[in-house]
Amino acid sequence: MTIKSKDWYAWLNTMPPKPDDFHVVGDVEVANPGIVAVLTRRSPKGSDQKALMLDLHLVQQPGKWIQQISWTQAKYDQVMPPNSPIYTTVEIFYEGERIAFIEEIGRVS
Repeated sequence: MTIKSKDWYAWLNTMPPKPDDFHVVGDVEVANPGIVAVLTRRSPKGSDQKALMLDLHLVQQPGKWIQQISWTQAKYDQVMPPNSPIYTTVEIFYEGERIAFIEEIGRVS
């Protein structure tokens, strides 16, 4: 299934106090406003510890929703343990296909 997405961005927040945290956001086109976009860590992770791989899941919330194409934000947040590798790339997958690749990781410090 083809899915439309845009505006993917990732950043590492190193502002005090510790611990640091890492974030990924992007917009995903969905069939109705009751669908929530969820990013989870891909399993298996892969061999490169500096490459974060995420799976996108679309979850329909209960209730009646108008069938109207809309955009929703997918978001991933992770607290970085001490001495953990700093991610240099992020890949986002939907139903086994890569839909986004982020190679410029922002930094807030």
